[in-house]
Amino acid sequence: MELRERLADVRRRPHAYGLSTFGEVVAFVMGVDAATDWQFLEGFREWLAVKSGLGANLALPVLLVRIAYPDSGNDFWVAAMREDSSKAAVLLFDELEAFLESKRLRNSE
Repeated sequence: MELRERLADVRRRPHAYGLSTFGEVVAFVMGVDAATDWQFLEGFREWLAVKSGLGANLALPVLLVRIAYPDSGNDFWVAAMREDSSKAAVLLFDELEAFLESKRLRNSE
């Protein structure tokens, strides 16, 4: 199974991969990045920071939670990592798919 197909499967069936919290989903995706020698997510955090206008000083999980739940307090991201936080998980997969597609298009030019 190709990497993007695997991630689509993880998105559809996170519990089949033992993932039940947003933090676990982020850890899985970051593990994929580690397995690809840090090439898979290269530029993703910066891309999100520019797109959201939140700046490049936030870690990826915090950035995703702040985008998904813009009206929440600063301490909310800590709780979100341990909870379902499905809105943040959906955002992660949506934005990752858009990022990978833009990366693919840039590389094909």
